[in-house]
Order: sequence, then C-alpha cells, then structure tokens
Amino acid sequence: KRAIELNPNYATAHHWYCLWLEVMGRSDEALGEIRLGQELDPLSPVINTNLARNYLKRGELDAAINECRKVIELSPNFPDAHRILALAYQKQGRHEEAIAECQKAVELSGRSSGMLGALGYGYAVAGRRFEALAILRELEERYAKREARGASIAWIHAGLGDKDQAFAWLERNFQEGGGILVNYILINP
Repeated sequence: KRAIELNPNYATAHHWYCLWLEVMGRSDEALGEIRLGQELDPLSPVINTNLARNYLKRGELDAAINECRKVIELSPNFPDAHRILALAYQKQGRHEEAIAECQKAVELSGRSSGMLGALGYGYAVAGRRFEALAILRELEERYAKREARGASIAWIHAGLGDKDQAFAWLERNFQEGGGILVNYILINP
C-alpha cells in the first residue's frame, strides 16, 4: 500500500497487492488491483498471467483462457502462462490440451519442479497414472536433494486421489517454510 501511495502508477505494486488481497480472501479487491496493474503495464506477461490466474480462481475459465492466449501470443516462451492455461483446460475437462500446455511449460522452464508438479497433476486427473507416478518419483528424488518443494509432490498425490499423502506433503512443505502453499490451495481447492 505504501508503494502505491508513493507511486500510484507502479504496476508491480498493484500486482503484489493483488496477491496479498487474494490470500486475505478479498478476491473482488484483488481483481481490481490486478486489472489496474494490467492497465498500467498492459504488456507484462507476469501481470497478465496473474490476471488469468485470478480469473481461474474465480471460476471464470473462458476469461482465464483468453488472458493466457494473449500472453502466449506476445510472450510464447513464458512458462507460467502455459501452466495457467493448462489448469483452465483441466477444469473444463480438456485433459489432452491441458497436458500439452503443461508439457510446454515444463520444457520452457527447464523442467522446474513447479511445472513438473502441474504436469504430474495433469496426468493424474486425466487418468494417466503411469506418467503421473514417473513424475512423482522424479520430484521425490529432487526433493531428497533439496531441488523440489513438497507442494509440487502434494499436488500430484491430490490428482491421484491420495489425500493423506497430499496433506502429509503439504504439511512437510509448510514446516519447511514453503510459501507457495497458498497458491496451490487457491487454484486447486
């Protein structure tokens, strides 16, 4: 709020304030802030993708998809736009399209653990258990080397329907100070 006071035209401040408002459960205000951030910096892939994520969280899937497509058109190598697009497709039951977008996100991110978690989740909810388990094993190996977060592993367990393991991994993530936990809960209730 102080940054916005000092410079009301600072798009990044509106973006981060949006994220805080979401965590506080103030989704309508959050949407207003991210829209203002987009108005101030209409070409920012981060801000536009977070607008799409906000729409996704609200269940406005067509709006989320449209925003992601705009980002991908302008910044085709921005992995998070592909991930959010995949999540919107999953919620519409368009699993193969979702998997293709997740695969692209994994490729563009250099196989980041967060993107692998999204892909593993996508495989799991699409009924592709073998592929989901392969990614789960990879992430568990990375986790043992401190190269992955427990939340990514939890996400796959949730997709596989193993709620006890999902909560166990979320708890581990929380105990280790994993701040990303909120995003998983917000997007994947």
